[in-house]
Amino acid sequence: MGVFDPKILSTQDHLDIEDIRDDIVILKNGKACVVIETSSLNFDLLDEKEQDSRIYAFAAFLNSILFPIQIVIRTQRTDIARYLKLLEEYKQQVTSEKVYEQVSIYQDFISRLTATTQILDKRFFIVVPSQKLPIVETSWIKLLFGKPKRILNISEILAKAKEELWPKRDQVIRNLGNMGISAKQLTSDELVKLFYTVYEPDKSGIDILTIRKDDIQTGLITHATIQKDQNDI
Repeated sequence: MGVFDPKILSTQDHLDIEDIRDDIVILKNGKACVVIETSSLNFDLLDEKEQDSRIYAFAAFLNSILFPIQIVIRTQRTDIARYLKLLEEYKQQVTSEKVYEQVSIYQDFISRLTATTQILDKRFFIVVPSQKLPIVETSWIKLLFGKPKRILNISEILAKAKEELWPKRDQVIRNLGNMGISAKQLTSDELVKLFYTVYEPDKSGIDILTIRKDDIQTGLITHATIQKDQNDI
């Protein structure tokens, strides 16, 4: 905000994000990061030996990483009515009688369950940051005349960030795959949507559960978690 051109600060002025380009988040402090979303694992359904095996595999995964990462779990309310509609549409497309019957049983279970419970969807992310990169910002003279403070060498930062982050990203995805956990890097559009729901939860509305065919075939159906309504406690 320049002394000769007062203006109203926007929400973006208070965020740490400078820009999102080429599937990379560029921060105002000169760092960049990639965000990887992973599948979930129902640990309680595993037997004791498998639980121990997963714990050892996760420990080996952490020990193999020589750079910092951040693990984020995001919980959001879900629109069950629209989810049930998606299930019905999926059921009409399946050709297997066994899967058709399984989905029908699950629909009935969800309908009865949601009368007294709240359904929450959990998403799991791993953030891989870069080292702090040199930045060139708007000069103080231009700031005096109302020019916004911005990083001017975005392209240079992106080029250096890719050299550093791509190998780290590939290592994380590969090691997670060895644990039986699928993972993918979020695209620029997915990152914008994610941050929008984080910073503007009231405007983004309620999330909608998606149907994963692999989950249906394995009997898990959905990655959602179920939480008792506080009024019932």
